Amino acid sequence: MASRQSASKSAKPVTASPTSKPTASKPTASKAPDTKPTPAQQPAATPSAAARPNGNGAAARKQAPSKQAPSKQAPGKQAAAGRGAGAWAASGIRAVRDAVVSALRATVDWCGGGLPFATILFSVLGLADSVYLTVQHFSTAPSFGFCPENKTINCLAVTTSEWSRLPAGPSGGIPVSVAGLAFFVFMVAINSRWGWRARWAPVHWARLAAVLVGILLVLYLIWAELFRIDAICLYCTGVHIITFILFALIISRVVMSGVQGTETTDNG
Repeated sequence: MASRQSASKSAKPVTASPTSKPTASKPTASKAPDTKPTPAQQPAATPSAAARPNGNGAAARKQAPSKQAPSKQAPGKQAAAGRGAGAWAASGIRAVRDAVVSALRATVDWCGGGLPFATILFSVLGLADSVYLTVQHFSTAPSFGFCPENKTINCLAVTTSEWSRLPAGPSGGIPVSVAGLAFFVFMVAINSRWGWRARWAPVHWARLAAVLVGILLVLYLIWAELFRIDAICLYCTGVHIITFILFALIISRVVMSGVQGTETTDNG
């Protein structure tokens, strides 16, 4: 009996109490996905204060040019300094040029004109070349700078050959370099300011005679170099060229004005 009751009790369906609420889950609203940007997805930096339309941005825009001003003004200052240095250098060059031209004109006028100045200039150059050749001739170990020793150009072979004396030969008398030295010493004196202004006619005839003798000697030495020594001396060639120039200048003067100095023709 007891077992039946217990069985019936256990078999009796369980009913929900009127006060209990259903356990069905309420539909929950789906939350929007979290859109908070991660550090890697954060947007780009906001515009600077200079680009914002508020008051702070205007102040930043006013300050920005002042920061960049030194970099814009620096090239201008450098350009101005460069122009100043260039103008100073140009003025210095002009001053030197004017001084040289003024001194050259004064020298030409002092010598009696362009042609007398040219004759004294080339006479001095020829004298310097002749002095060098004379020193090398009497040197125990002659050494000619800037003159190579080969088959065509050989200063040592020319200046030590038998043709380097007058008259030519192993036992010749006067060295050609000494004769050239004497010639240019005379030309420096006769072509000086006082030589050209000399009132004595034989002075001017002596100038003409000297340059004629000099050009004949030069032609003789060129023939000896080309057909007897088979070598050329550069320093001797310098003397030859200078002698040719003096010959042309003096002969042109004689043709234009006769055998006379500058006193009667140039009034100087």
